[in-house]
Amino acid sequence: MTSESWTSLDSTPGRRIFFRPLGSSENVLHWTASRNTSDTVMHIHLRTAQASDQDVHSQSNILRSWVSVKKRFPLVAAEVEEHEFGPRFIIREETVMNLRPDDVTFTEVNSFHHAECFVNDIMDGPRRLSSQLLTRAYILRRTDKSDHFHVVVMLAHCITDVASTSTVLRSFFDTLSSRIEPPYIPLGERVHNFKALESNLGSRDLSLVKRRWRRALGYAIDLVRMSRFKGGHTLPGDFRESTPHTSAKKRDHVSVFSRAVSSTILTNCRRYGITMNSAYYTLCQVAMARVLCRRYLRGQISEEEWEYRKRQPMYIRGPVNLRPYQDKDWFETGGSGDVGFGAGIVQYVLPFMPLGNMSRGDPHRLELVDGAPDFPDLMSFNRFLLRCANVKAQAQKLLGHPRLVDICSNSTMRGYSTPSGRDIASKRVQTRDSVQPEDGDKSVSVQSLNPIYTHVGATLGNMDHMLPTEYPLPPEHYLSPLHSTPHAHRAGYAPWSPQAAAFEDAKTPRLYVEYWRVHQHSTPAKLYLGASTARQQLQYFVFYDQHVFSEKIVTEWLSELKDATLWYLGQPHSNGTPLQSKL
Repeated sequence: MTSESWTSLDSTPGRRIFFRPLGSSENVLHWTASRNTSDTVMHIHLRTAQASDQDVHSQSNILRSWVSVKKRFPLVAAEVEEHEFGPRFIIREETVMNLRPDDVTFTEVNSFHHAECFVNDIMDGPRRLSSQLLTRAYILRRTDKSDHFHVVVMLAHCITDVASTSTVLRSFFDTLSSRIEPPYIPLGERVHNFKALESNLGSRDLSLVKRRWRRALGYAIDLVRMSRFKGGHTLPGDFRESTPHTSAKKRDHVSVFSRAVSSTILTNCRRYGITMNSAYYTLCQVAMARVLCRRYLRGQISEEEWEYRKRQPMYIRGPVNLRPYQDKDWFETGGSGDVGFGAGIVQYVLPFMPLGNMSRGDPHRLELVDGAPDFPDLMSFNRFLLRCANVKAQAQKLLGHPRLVDICSNSTMRGYSTPSGRDIASKRVQTRDSVQPEDGDKSVSVQSLNPIYTHVGATLGNMDHMLPTEYPLPPEHYLSPLHSTPHAHRAGYAPWSPQAAAFEDAKTPRLYVEYWRVHQHSTPAKLYLGASTARQQLQYFVFYDQHVFSEKIVTEWLSELKDATLWYLGQPHSNGTPLQSKL
């Protein structure tokens, strides 16, 4: 047993205690959580199938179901304890088997809007998680509709990612709506499934020295790549000297396409041989180009700044799922969806923003649409396909690198491993209750932001596969605990032979997901734009720091992104003949 494995501190039955050190990525995320910048908040609006099914969201049933979630995924009940050799996870059997005072909180709301306001208060207020409480749930009962209620689940990022969060919610809802409880995996066996990303790679059979050399190689490669990270630009904003240590004021917006339009967009992606992920990055760029052109033509961007922006590349950071690159046996026996952090960060580079005719001749003589050149005048459809192919090639090269996990884990740590990074972080911890930039500090020009990311984000795919909308899950659903075939994404359930009553119980839906939205606490100056599909509808969602970016410019960019998507992928091009882009 290595120092990276779970170790028993107390083997007394009913009071067992297990611990292991945090991995490098977990450690960084735990550090950022202390500044209220990395917790995940999920808001889910649910409806019972019958108004008489109020027992589904009765207090006793909800508490029973939450204890069930902790038994299946003991990491959600873990604590982080400071130790002389570094922070470590502590899992106490008593905490797993019983409820703590703040595990589940019940309250009432009188409307959907009231529930949204409740979530906004969480996002704007002090942190509600701690080192002793890494997960908690709020149950919001509706006083206007007895068959509706809301669940708000908060998880510390050091124990979760997209796959992990969806697993916790799915298991919770399935248990809420089921009358039969599948068996649990014994705690002493279960804890060993929760492995740190860095210690769960295919190279874990190598000696500790060789593994350290591989991590050092990933670190060196990451440094070389970052040495090329120069320049860049983003949306115009109020950047100040105090921005790095001023708590962000997080705001968000969502834009949704209809089912018919979403189907057309995704069909055209397949038709032109591009992925939505590569298209999304290119669409974000041309949408931002329209925003910047409009401001330049209005005189809101100086000639000096415009000339600078014209020549800068655009850097975009995006999350990548690293679970498939971990131990194969672990992955195939539930690791694909188990609780824990298994993601990394990769960087894409897009060339200077597309300006087309805007870069030739007098831009003030151009034909404008809503104050800016139209999409085909900035970037032709063929040029759009070319840039999509460029992003796709970058993704294939990045994901095919033999040291991908080592590179990504070092990329996650980079901003917090230097003394200066720690100093800035510490100052923000001391001033985290501050909601306004410091008085009298100077504004920072776009040229002095070198280097800077344009934005962060990625497409999450079809979320209906990860978070279905009807519960209990039907027996034929591959994630149902009643399904006879194991699945890599189904975690936390011991092998069993269900009785006929269990199958009968799962045939009738009792609970429906009406709506869900993820909220993330934001780091200073963060601009996150993601995409996903839910209920067969494509949607874009943006999180941003309102201290830096105004609501007006963010909503303008989101609107341009939606229009760009409709122009490039929402209609046929070239008389219906598929076009092939070439690098």
